[in-house]
Amino acid sequence: MSYSRNPTAVKAGRALTQSVNANPAVPAGNLSFQIDSDIATPTSLGVVMIGDGLTVDSTGMVSVNGGGCNSCSYNVTLVDDDYNIESDDCYIGATDNNIELKLPVGVVGKVYIIKNQSNGNIKVETSSGQKIDSSSSVTLGTNNSLTVVFAGSRWNVI
Repeated sequence: MSYSRNPTAVKAGRALTQSVNANPAVPAGNLSFQIDSDIATPTSLGVVMIGDGLTVDSTGMVSVNGGGCNSCSYNVTLVDDDYNIESDDCYIGATDNNIELKLPVGVVGKVYIIKNQSNGNIKVETSSGQKIDSSSSVTLGTNNSLTVVFAGSRWNVI
């Protein structure tokens, strides 16, 4: 595939042009085609430029290169009393037992990691009638953890 512009120099505008090859002698699956798309900007959708750390394979799959946990960062919240989990929390560590942590109303794709860092039990509850798998609450024993993701209708344990 050849581009009509150098991708590293592309700014908002048009790019990614290929020529159409209508030659019937070209084997099936080897057809050239024209892509002439807007480049994505803060105010419009379009083609996204691939920068450092991202690649696109021959099927169009976008992948993140490198990174791993060394480049991850989570908002850490440590609590020693009942707590309503907030939208910007990621990791919630309970440092005292016999407390209740309440999940907020779910947003699709939101993930929380909850860890009982105490000696004893803590309770994780839902809001607005939502469920964690099929329960309205989960009890975590000493050093147990729970990772949940909201999938549109309930919190799923992962």
